[in-house]
Amino acid sequence: MDSPPEVTFAPLLFGGIAFMLLAAGALVLFLVVYQKRLLQQQLRLRAAEATHQQALLAAIVEAQELERERIGRDLHDGIGSTIATAKLLVHRLEGPQPLDDRADLLGLVKEIMGTAVQDVRTVSHSLYPVVLARFGLAEALQHLVDVSNEAGTLAVELEVEYPRPLALAQELALYRICQELMHNAFKHAVGATRLGVQLRQRGTLLTLAVDDDGCGFAQPAPGPPALAGAGVGLRSIDVRVQLLRARLHRASGPGQGTHTRVELPSAFVV
Repeated sequence: MDSPPEVTFAPLLFGGIAFMLLAAGALVLFLVVYQKRLLQQQLRLRAAEATHQQALLAAIVEAQELERERIGRDLHDGIGSTIATAKLLVHRLEGPQPLDDRADLLGLVKEIMGTAVQDVRTVSHSLYPVVLARFGLAEALQHLVDVSNEAGTLAVELEVEYPRPLALAQELALYRICQELMHNAFKHAVGATRLGVQLRQRGTLLTLAVDDDGCGFAQPAPGPPALAGAGVGLRSIDVRVQLLRARLHRASGPGQGTHTRVELPSAFVV
């Protein structure tokens, strides 16, 4: 006598249920392992980001301390010695003996004090550019170029196309980058006859470019700039570029000048 159909179907049903339970268990196990690996990857990324942020912070602190050291040296060696010289001349003018060159000494004192006033303005402007806070980046760059042309032997040319101003913090970072690039050109661009500065805002891109026709230098190995391996000035530029989330391009070669471009994408343009 044949067995009822439901009795024959029972093993198939139990087998299907067991297979579904095994599949569900395998899926749960896969999800648990996947979530664990994803969490580990996120932790590694956070650790790498934290290490990078610490390197940036250390570079910023170092650059600030060295900038303070430079300003202190300028105050002591430049303004301090100038005022000390003026003080000696004033004491000489106050002496009891008559002086035939009193008028000449007085004129020299006035000239020295005028130089000291100009040096104070230069140092105060390097600490914080008041023109930037009052009138914006374009006027601050124009003032920086004018002062450089008055004080230096290298002619600086400025081109500005800047219709939509950025936030003050972004403008200050771009100003410091330009200031450092110009300082590097004055110091290292041997044989240069001109220095070009361009600030252009076209479409979705803002570009700051500083170019000279000096001696140039050999290009380093390709790859991202190492904060610990570059000079203080270059590290400060790299730090500010990263804080702006901008792109930095450098091109140079012996006898080919130095060309530096900072590109700020539209996502961070106000």
